[in-house]
Amino acid sequence: MKMIKNFSPGSLGINGRQTELLELALTYAFNGIDIDMHEMLRRSQRTDVADAAKYLEAARKAFKIRIGGFDLGIDLDADEDTFTAALTSLHPLAELAKELGIKRAYTRVPAATDRLPYHEYFEVQRTRLGQIADLLAVREIKLGVGFSAGKELEEGKQFPFIRNVEGFIALVRGVGSANIGFYVDTWDWVVGDGALDQFSELTAADIVAVRLCSLRPESDPATAASNERVVPAQEGLLDHVKVIQHLVAINFEGPVSPGASGASYKGQTRESIVQRAQVALDEIFVAAGLTVAPLPKDLIEDIPYEPNPIG
Repeated sequence: MKMIKNFSPGSLGINGRQTELLELALTYAFNGIDIDMHEMLRRSQRTDVADAAKYLEAARKAFKIRIGGFDLGIDLDADEDTFTAALTSLHPLAELAKELGIKRAYTRVPAATDRLPYHEYFEVQRTRLGQIADLLAVREIKLGVGFSAGKELEEGKQFPFIRNVEGFIALVRGVGSANIGFYVDTWDWVVGDGALDQFSELTAADIVAVRLCSLRPESDPATAASNERVVPAQEGLLDHVKVIQHLVAINFEGPVSPGASGASYKGQTRESIVQRAQVALDEIFVAAGLTVAPLPKDLIEDIPYEPNPIG
């Protein structure tokens, strides 16, 4: 299987120390993981890069785990001065990512704004995405862009912006950079009025990463809020088996992650949420004709222990 069966902690609403997250990824047979690069940068500035990445490198060497990508954490709706400062701060982050061999970075465009009407704001966002893509291209990191379709995101904002697949595709293609592509979240795809035929038109070069999530069975996509997402089902408003079969057909080699809102699994442990997501993803992969790795029989013990920080 060329694509990365990827563990994205943020996509499942969980967090933890780097070693804990790596252990979860390996225990549930993921062969990729998204990294908190902002924390990695802070670690490297306190000590050095080798020390900051030692747990990750141990997992890479012992278990061949790959890095899916990282979230840029940049506010694309910020004013010009704030955005310019944020863009400058991306340079050390991207340099560290390059040093670690990371090839993908992610961001999401605003769903609404108080700043400008749609067509003027479209140009602002197109320019900003192009600037980020160019900054990353120098480090051989491709920018994956997503959008957010949750209906609550437009409340209290004067101007709606990218809320559907049609506008999403137009914006990403409108940037006109070879170093930008789609971060496809199947929940946003469905709630944003997308269909399988639009997804099937995307090539491997178009797609940077994929996240599979399903709408709660009782939810209405016309009114769905962002917290109404659960781990991916095989079928539904978007057939996830066909999504994976298309990715196989186009030889997609990037990360595919399960996602869900933490609000959908209140009171459950991190382990139970990750296991639920892993089972859901494996079932989709198998139904699509792929072979998935069995879960390791024993707990992962070869990653160095990371003590709790003092204070």
